[in-house]
Amino acid sequence: MTEATIDATADLELQVPRGRDGTLQDGIVTVLGRAAAVDQTEVVAISGVTPTLNDLRVEASVRLHVHRDESTDDAGTAVRDAVADQFGVRAVTQVETDRSA
Repeated sequence: MTEATIDATADLELQVPRGRDGTLQDGIVTVLGRAAAVDQTEVVAISGVTPTLNDLRVEASVRLHVHRDESTDDAGTAVRDAVADQFGVRAVTQVETDRSA
């Protein structure tokens, strides 16, 4: 039996820690990769960066490959739930799902 997955694009605001090795894109992927349901992240665009004392507040558009949570039938809600409560994610403003498997 294969697990249902969702491919989606999401616009979000998140906090990326300063002082880490790698690029800003790498930091975004790391923050979103902490969510157990997120299998893969690709940064599509970065639309804003605001430096703060310990991190960078980033507005970005990302493509996500998310394992579907069986507790909801709505793919957009499943994607939002997978990342919205993740440490470092401040807001998920828009989700567009591409397909469900």
